Amino acid sequence: MIPNEINYIWGLPAYITKINPKLYEKNKILSQIEKNYEVSKVRNNENTGSFFKTDIHQSLEDEDNPKFKKINYYSLPQQYEKIIANFFYKLALRKSVKFTFVIANYTCVRHNSVMPPHMHTDCTFSLVHYLSFDKKQHLPTIFKSPYYFNQLLPQQKNLRNIFANQEENSWIYNQWVIGTEEDGIVIVPAVLEHWVRNLDSKKSRITIAVNININEKKSK
Repeated sequence: MIPNEINYIWGLPAYITKINPKLYEKNKILSQIEKNYEVSKVRNNENTGSFFKTDIHQSLEDEDNPKFKKINYYSLPQQYEKIIANFFYKLALRKSVKFTFVIANYTCVRHNSVMPPHMHTDCTFSLVHYLSFDKKQHLPTIFKSPYYFNQLLPQQKNLRNIFANQEENSWIYNQWVIGTEEDGIVIVPAVLEHWVRNLDSKKSRITIAVNININEKKSK
């Protein structure tokens, strides 16, 4: 996928870019999250709409839990705002929009675990920030096709051998991974269902999820 441009998977816009770690207090945020993980490797294991419980450490709707330190994200929103603004600038919009965003949660994991398939139903777009990520130890977020026909394609295996494994051919696949690296940012429509598979690793896989909403700018 092309960095800093709008790419398309299953016809849906996907934006990938990177955040400069020198522009915010990355090490402080990482340290706070790591300390919380040491308290308990599984946090907030509520069902996310699946029959399987999430067995990772995540802060979703658990930020006020006195057992864990509340993360101070103060240095991040300004950087997210610039990245989101650039994303909307590159979209084919009929008119300018204003947007709001909120940090929904962080996840931290070093153990074999799964976050079941889910989508963010209370926003328009979802942003994932790969705060700590090692390509050799971790897997990116796995997105699920919004179309049932992928599973019904005749000769699916042959089609995969014929068509190049790139996003414009994602229509052949039931699932798709957007390649990323540490400090990577991915923005996709919130309706795109996704899940996470974590492997045992020495380095923590840490991400921050951001929910983005848009509103039409009112003319004066």
